[in-house]
Amino acid sequence: MGLGAKRKEGTTYGNARMFSMLISLLKHVNIKVMYCFMSVCVIPVTLVLSPGARIAYRYFRQKRGYGHWKSLKATYKNHCIFGQTVIDKFAMYAGRKLQITYHGDDILKEMMSRPEPMLMLNAHIGCSEIVGYSLHLVKPCNILVYGGEKQSLMSYRQASFGDMNMKMIPVGIETSHSEEIVEALDNGEAVSAFVDRVMNKHKVVISTIHGHQVNLAKGPLSLATTRGLDVLMVSAMKEKDGSYTAYMTPLYYDKSLPRGEQRQQLADAYTAEIERLLDAYPLQWFNYSDIWVD
Repeated sequence: MGLGAKRKEGTTYGNARMFSMLISLLKHVNIKVMYCFMSVCVIPVTLVLSPGARIAYRYFRQKRGYGHWKSLKATYKNHCIFGQTVIDKFAMYAGRKLQITYHGDDILKEMMSRPEPMLMLNAHIGCSEIVGYSLHLVKPCNILVYGGEKQSLMSYRQASFGDMNMKMIPVGIETSHSEEIVEALDNGEAVSAFVDRVMNKHKVVISTIHGHQVNLAKGPLSLATTRGLDVLMVSAMKEKDGSYTAYMTPLYYDKSLPRGEQRQQLADAYTAEIERLLDAYPLQWFNYSDIWVD
């Protein structure tokens, strides 16, 4: 879906040379010029060729109940905003600073100050990755990333994290480093993961978004309930003026219940937060994988 966008399988378009050229451009070219080029030259082609565009259209048409033409318009705007978030990330790789307003960062800091490990959940809405480049965390944070990502992009990400006490752990491939996740939790660190992209359809928890059932990845939810972890959902939504608003929301579940019920409570709290944010930012659903059950 445009430069640096993710395929349905989780890999990323582009190569090291293209990434380098884009970063060089963003050091000298006004970011709004890049937005304009992307919306006129890249997005129309994407809408024709990308399976993600059809998934986005069905989301607006079937899940949000928009009419045909409104759904087409929303799909175009959705891809434009998504493209802008991709450009914003590369702008940060290029050293630019984005304006971010935080809601709940005091909760994040308080949870980070505890000796116990914690879980930070993300979703494919807005651009939660932006938060990772702007916060200096006191507790090490281990970000679970799809192991099939191009090494060049992963290198840019890791370099951009700098001294922010973050590192990436590959998952979803044969060489995943699950022992690193266990070690991080044993050391009282934080782990960050997405739940709304399913790698194994046999390991899911079903919840609802907009009244429609969705498959969520069981792994992070089981990790939380097995360890009794405190969970925080981190999201960053793009505003009309180009800034971002970051939301840190605790996700509560009853740790005294059976594990299956704990997972369900946590899954429902996660999807409830997605719905809350999409009510305010309806065009920022960027999950171009088909997680819908119905």
